[in-house]
Amino acid sequence: MAVALTIVAMSCYRELPFPDDEEEQMGEQLPAWQKGHLDIHHISTGRGDCTFMILPDGTTMMVDAGDLGSGTYEQEIMPRVPYTSRTPGEWIVRYADKFLKDASLEPKHLDYMLVTHFHNDHVGCKSNYSIPSSNGEYHMSGVSYVGNFMDIDMLVDRAWPDYDFPYAGALNNSVVKNYRAYLKDRKEKQGLPTTLFEVGTDAQFVLKKSPDDYPTFRISNIYCNGTIWNRQTGKTRYLYPSNASNDALKDENLHSAVINVQYGKFGYHCGGDILNTWGIETEVAKEIGQTDVYNCDHHANGTMAAEAVAATAPQVYVIPVWDYYHPQPEPLANMLSQTLYPDERLVFAAGMVESNRVRLLDNGQQIKPEGHVVVRVYEGGDEFQVYVLNDRNNKYDVIYKTDRLTSK
Repeated sequence: MAVALTIVAMSCYRELPFPDDEEEQMGEQLPAWQKGHLDIHHISTGRGDCTFMILPDGTTMMVDAGDLGSGTYEQEIMPRVPYTSRTPGEWIVRYADKFLKDASLEPKHLDYMLVTHFHNDHVGCKSNYSIPSSNGEYHMSGVSYVGNFMDIDMLVDRAWPDYDFPYAGALNNSVVKNYRAYLKDRKEKQGLPTTLFEVGTDAQFVLKKSPDDYPTFRISNIYCNGTIWNRQTGKTRYLYPSNASNDALKDENLHSAVINVQYGKFGYHCGGDILNTWGIETEVAKEIGQTDVYNCDHHANGTMAAEAVAATAPQVYVIPVWDYYHPQPEPLANMLSQTLYPDERLVFAAGMVESNRVRLLDNGQQIKPEGHVVVRVYEGGDEFQVYVLNDRNNKYDVIYKTDRLTSK
């Protein structure tokens, strides 16, 4: 069935011809992952967020797999990349599988998938190019496509099993219905579990192969659904006002699951589309403190508040991009501000809309060449390096790289 569905995708959803692989020249390649490295791939598809990680012992994890679908927008959005001949889910599977094979890890397999929240650019949706599932109950798009073509041992999201937070009916929409139909199929067909993201633990996403070899590695569940964890006290607290109305709470971004990855001295923030409403982004930033790499909240659109930037003082920012508003001028100005903190910093974008780079003037020119942004943390976490891989072909050649940077 998987083969048949792939053939359907290739024959019915092709908009541009496939490139002639023989005519494409192979450039410098990302050196293969090896045991002890932490690799964080920010995959550019032009249609949403996807972060793929190979942890130090070979445990694998994906955070979100978005697919905007089709639609009209007032401003420019990215095309599906590298080619419109495949769906974003297909490109994500091909990308992840390539680097799993390079690392001599189990192909088409993920130990964990985290869905931070239920917007189409993070979970997928039915569209005019999405592919019907074999039972016809949902369309394979984003997460559901990845789940059909990769084995995901554990899927974690912010609202399982009732999907009624922050209030009954809040998630009664086509995106969540399609996703839940996939979860039902996943359970019935594959017998694989889904579970709730737990705030206040570093024991949900753990190394599964040789954890004792990497005692300084951990993934901490910092925030979700209004609740934040203070790791020093071990206590959680609720950030939403007691009088918050359903209308105020209907913004799905508010509830995004937030993780913090630590490996020795190295720190990495991944916050989905968390917002600074009620100071949430700032409170999260104060909790995680100085961090080396910051995956920008909500695509640096209406976020990256001055207080959050000052509290985390990142060496590297990564902006997930699919439209003209990623990033917005004020968040980018905060990220680059020497007043908020004096240290050197680099800004990368997983994808880019050129009209926005022009709109952002000099600050836009400070964003490094766009593509798949890969952060490689070397054994022990003392040093890391950033690579940008070409997102406009399927060779993933290196188009930019930093020297090794020292973790703080």
